[in-house]
Amino acid sequence: MLLLVVGVVLAAGGAATRPFSWQATVLVLVPVIVVSVLAFRTGPEQRPRTVRLRRGVAVWSTLLVVASMWEVYAFVQQPDWTRASDLHPTLSTLLDPALEQLPLRLAGWFVWLGAGWWLVSR
Repeated sequence: MLLLVVGVVLAAGGAATRPFSWQATVLVLVPVIVVSVLAFRTGPEQRPRTVRLRRGVAVWSTLLVVASMWEVYAFVQQPDWTRASDLHPTLSTLLDPALEQLPLRLAGWFVWLGAGWWLVSR
């Protein structure tokens, strides 16, 4: 129940901020840092190493690295880091038109928080 309340507060706070503002950045970094620390402190459970698991880890790791590299490259190439650039769009820039309305932005935060929780709780 506490996690749900925290998620709702984070989503509402995030939806109320302007994109690329320091407030939005803090609302992204805080849950990422907290959940990362919790995930690393508990450690992974030992699973049998199968070919399917190794293949899945390789595919998802490759996708994550490629997407991260694109996101970092696009962000660093922007002329002004506080404004979106059409020449070097980040994922946030591409999603901005869909997330302009408050209800959709709130839904986007819920999806982001839910996907992150799903990933770290598996």
